[in-house]
Amino acid sequence: MKRVAISMIVEVPQLLETKQGILDGLAEQGFVEGKTLSVDYQTANGNLPTQQQIARKFVADRPDVIISITTATSQAMAAATKDIPLVFVTVIDPVRAKLIAHYARPGGNVTGVSDAPPIAQQLKLFREITPKLHRLGFVYNPGLDSSIATLGWIKEQAAPLDIEIEESAAPTPNEVVPATRKLVGKVDAIYIPNDTTVVGSLESIVKIGQETSTPIFTGETRGVERGALASIGLNYTQVGRLGGHMAAAVLAGTRPGDIDSVIAAEKLPNFDVFLNKQSAAAMGVALPEELVKRATKVIE
Repeated sequence: MKRVAISMIVEVPQLLETKQGILDGLAEQGFVEGKTLSVDYQTANGNLPTQQQIARKFVADRPDVIISITTATSQAMAAATKDIPLVFVTVIDPVRAKLIAHYARPGGNVTGVSDAPPIAQQLKLFREITPKLHRLGFVYNPGLDSSIATLGWIKEQAAPLDIEIEESAAPTPNEVVPATRKLVGKVDAIYIPNDTTVVGSLESIVKIGQETSTPIFTGETRGVERGALASIGLNYTQVGRLGGHMAAAVLAGTRPGDIDSVIAAEKLPNFDVFLNKQSAAAMGVALPEELVKRATKVIE
């Protein structure tokens, strides 16, 4: 019986899907929970000190591998141990987060899966929906490494498309709505990255978009179910499966530092396209019929 310890900073749908994908990936490699695998799962309920306490507990218990979901959880686990194998999943930029120095054979006790968003595909989708898109707002917490990384990537990918990125910083949850309102009238649409500070206020952002006919796009598809206009993104169950396969390799005897870290968007063949027809109408946008036909999910 092998032992794994899994933790995440907060339970939200895409992270719970990631966890299930991890368990699926482990099972596909012969490590089945309750049969050949013992799983200790802990959530920090959004509290970083609690996450650090969980990390200390895991290190004391010395499982065969620790699997960390989210950047904050992964950083807490990496700080707590330099010898217990650690596989991270759903970390947007593990190099900036100082979890690994490079993707290929990262060395040490850490490897894992980046869920960096497919920015190029997202911008293509946004332009397909709003052909006159030339100024795109970006609301983010500048204190989060993942959001800084996403900002850099979107600026890089937007330049060849003649799309200018207009930043609006929201360091705290209370500043998200004012930061969004500052963009109204200056941009053709607003992009909400997978930023934990900002996405908590997504319904309020959507309301602003509907009141001002400003299209609101998100970096992950769950935001569309909450009222955003559209997104193209990763299937998080599949992201988790990649991490589960890595963890299985560690359980089978491979050192984490000898396993290449990967960017899920480069390994998974298909992305999910989510559209929200009700929000499109409220934001003054007509969705192309061809796009509606090929969408993974259309919210009426």
